[in-house]
Amino acid sequence: MKESFYRENSLIGVPIKVPTVEARMVLAVTALMAIWWSTEALPIPAVSLLPIGLFPILGVMETGKVTIQYANHLIFLFMGGFLIAIAIQKWDLHKRIALNIIRYVGTEPKKIILGFMLATAFLSMWISNTATCMMMITVATALLTHIAEIGKKKDIPEVTSSPS
Repeated sequence: MKESFYRENSLIGVPIKVPTVEARMVLAVTALMAIWWSTEALPIPAVSLLPIGLFPILGVMETGKVTIQYANHLIFLFMGGFLIAIAIQKWDLHKRIALNIIRYVGTEPKKIILGFMLATAFLSMWISNTATCMMMITVATALLTHIAEIGKKKDIPEVTSSPS
């Protein structure tokens, strides 16, 4: 029999047809990585490097072809976005932006959303959308923290999502 036959596999009760041995190996490495990522048995950065070592050993791909995928331009785009977000957080710029949004648009929820939309559009003119998104997440977190502090000062009970 040829190795290119369709073999039935069961992953979480779902039958999957895997046409080749290489595809089965990739599926096995992917499952292993998913388990190690979710259980954090190894550090996530170490798990993400497994294909570099396992794919050549298992005969799936050459080392050069595997490693070139780690130098994809999108990887560097996300890394740049993360670095910008970290820098903004380090210098508390996210808190300044959040407070300025409140100062200009007020505290009404609809106006706060409008303020976020305008701030995001303004930032997207100069930096990548990925970096803008990461930055606005930290701004939103700072804003929610500030609103919670104001609520505690005014003795407003905190809203929880758990059922009573």
